[in-house]
Amino acid sequence: MDTLIKQALIVDPTSEFNGQTKDILISGTTIREIADDIPSDGKKYHIVDEKGLCVSPGWMDTACRFGEPFYEEAETLESGARAAVRGGFTAVALASPRSCPTDSRQKVEFFTEKEAQLPIHIHPVGTATKAGEGKAMAETYDMMQGGAVAFWDGRQIANNLIEQLVLEYNGSLGALTVTTPVDREVMHCGVAHEGVVSTTLGLHGIPDIAEDIAVARDIFLAEYTKAPLHIACVTTPGAVRMVREAQKKGVDVSCSVTPHHLLLDDEYLRDFDTRYKVLPPLRTKKHIAALVKGMKEGTIGCIASDHTPVDIEDKKCEFEHAAYGTVGLQTAFGAAWKALSGQIDLQKMIELISINPRRRFGVEVPSIIEGGLAEMTLFDPSARWTFAKDMIESKSQNSAFIGCELLGQPFAVYVKGKLVI
Repeated sequence: MDTLIKQALIVDPTSEFNGQTKDILISGTTIREIADDIPSDGKKYHIVDEKGLCVSPGWMDTACRFGEPFYEEAETLESGARAAVRGGFTAVALASPRSCPTDSRQKVEFFTEKEAQLPIHIHPVGTATKAGEGKAMAETYDMMQGGAVAFWDGRQIANNLIEQLVLEYNGSLGALTVTTPVDREVMHCGVAHEGVVSTTLGLHGIPDIAEDIAVARDIFLAEYTKAPLHIACVTTPGAVRMVREAQKKGVDVSCSVTPHHLLLDDEYLRDFDTRYKVLPPLRTKKHIAALVKGMKEGTIGCIASDHTPVDIEDKKCEFEHAAYGTVGLQTAFGAAWKALSGQIDLQKMIELISINPRRRFGVEVPSIIEGGLAEMTLFDPSARWTFAKDMIESKSQNSAFIGCELLGQPFAVYVKGKLVI
């Protein structure tokens, strides 16, 4: 059955209909017609008519990991995909599971084959080094042939030479290398941002320089190798400044920020709630202001959930021993838009959560045009709602936003020829 979306505001800077309220008729995977009014004429359409409805190209997350394979108690591909749909995402660049590093073509193809059974698109991200250990380069060319869109160990490659070789080789392939902005040696045994809160609570701190040193090293190597580099989840003013200066010099570097680093600060740690233990750590309001400025000026080009499911046994323990991470797919838009509404407009928000991530990771941008691919997110940017524990689709419950009022709520996604509500 064809789908008719009534009177939706189109938010798509790639479309001639951007900023216009239109009816949209979809047949299968194709947008058949866009007009002021499309009558049903007695035809059987699945009609979507919701007050305050907006549509945009389908959102894509670029920092996301599920548990499967071998950590299914935390997340399966099916539960992760459900969480993505509920969060308004039609595609995810799926990072390598820590339980089974994606370091071969065979492992990449495990995800591309499974994707057919899922309601969203999965774009595998392989590890840059064998087993993600940072000691020897992985076979990235073979993984690209299998469908990998980028390469990321999920942690910093400590060896400078290996990182240089990874960038040089991936750059020659036109492949994107993703890095984590945490120098583990400087971080040492830190578990929270180094500052007043960590000192008061007696927690080992992670200073800004643990991130700044990692970012500086990676930018120097990207400039030297002339390779594309994406830094996932920056949090410090120094990191934003260095990326800005590198971009002005012509270095092919981009970066993302997470919703929890935009909305939450280290004051949330005062009750030792392990849901707020993430890496990089929650920092201060001063840090948040620098991130918002970086997004407004265009230095930070992507919003990424850093969705990290963690089994309850790995979170329900002393703060120092708890695993890092929060699930974030379902709350990504609501949290980020709450933090950024009034700072940026809705079109800029869609660029950050849909257009830019797709372009940076080499994934097609589905423009809302007649004859175009029907892959879109339907949402209400003005909806205020509170995220509750019983709303969590992930098998893991480690959400930093349980009980938080959020702004902007996905209504449905249209992907793979189906409307999924």
